[in-house]
Amino acid sequence: MKKIWMTALLLALLALPALGEGLTVTDMMGREIALDAPLTRVVALQPSDAEILDALGALDVLVGRGTYVDYPESVLSLPVVGSGAETNVEQILALEPQAVFMTAMSQTEEQVAALEAAGVAVIVTDAADIAGVYDAVRLIGAATGKDAQAETVVADMQSAFDDIAAQAAGGGKTVYFEISPLVYGLWTAGSGTFMDELAAMCGLTNVFGDLEGWQSVSSEQVIAADPDMIVTTTNYPVDGVEPLEEIKGREGWQEMRAVQSGRVYLADNNIMTRPSPRLVEAAQALLQLVLDETAGDEAA
Repeated sequence: MKKIWMTALLLALLALPALGEGLTVTDMMGREIALDAPLTRVVALQPSDAEILDALGALDVLVGRGTYVDYPESVLSLPVVGSGAETNVEQILALEPQAVFMTAMSQTEEQVAALEAAGVAVIVTDAADIAGVYDAVRLIGAATGKDAQAETVVADMQSAFDDIAAQAAGGGKTVYFEISPLVYGLWTAGSGTFMDELAAMCGLTNVFGDLEGWQSVSSEQVIAADPDMIVTTTNYPVDGVEPLEEIKGREGWQEMRAVQSGRVYLADNNIMTRPSPRLVEAAQALLQLVLDETAGDEAA
């Protein structure tokens, strides 16, 4: 009996990580970050990183959130820290996190240095396209000890995207994505962005696919492109006018095919603009627009 007990104890000990064993992750800026163990206290400054934690089943490690982190609803009870241009290092340090997740362009080098000098690891995500989202999922999974869960999330996303592509019947229609309204300067998605990839997945052609990345465009460029569909992510009134009506009322836009046919749509800003697993929902919503339009064309 004693021998059996000792054997069981030895096997149990072997299954545990070695005392003091740490891990190293490489973030999306190519920086190697040494961690003593998988993270248990994290501040996420960007919504996409919090959504990835949720998809991994690791939301319990989140102890603080950036200003715009609002999903899932349970995170709303967590302390808010300044993020982006309003990043507040003191607020972050007060939460005693082991690490902060942030995106490549949201914080300054000085803020990163201050956090690291205080012993807080800074892990940078930088997902512009769908492959980048997969990388971010795996990175956050590795940092929180959820490697297996990360692979499952990626596989599920890939499967869902494959299914969406198989259902797509875009009929060669063109689409213009508007991520900033005219009053603030038009911005759209070009090639190398997840929005451009979602369009292609749904059988659509992005009218600004010849541009690279997120780009500023002019009203005249949009009018000249004359898309079949306009999809905006502006989810607030512009100068007191609802976003769809504001677009339809712009000078020179009334002659565009999308406006004349009423094919101007408001997308869910959160799911369409955040590089997280919820891009699957964005793709499904876009696919439904395409299917509805195809059915309407066939009935006409």
